[in-house]
Amino acid sequence: MKILRIDRQDALNGAVYKNLEDLREALIDFHSIDYDDHFDEGEKYKPIKNFTLKEILNWGEWDYEKITDEEAKQYDDYR
Repeated sequence: MKILRIDRQDALNGAVYKNLEDLREALIDFHSIDYDDHFDEGEKYKPIKNFTLKEILNWGEWDYEKITDEEAKQYDDYR
């Protein structure tokens, strides 16, 4: 089984990950560059590195789908 990243904004679809933790870490890394710039003053701060998978998916408007190893072969972006 593999994990297919889905961008709910339709900008960066098609990346395949080995597992959910790899997806979580990649999304945190991707968003860590601009996370503090989008933080609302007065909002309780939580370091992005502590986000759960569900939190980073919601924050960045992502989703995922579990796919078979065979289905994963159709994607070029394999991480």
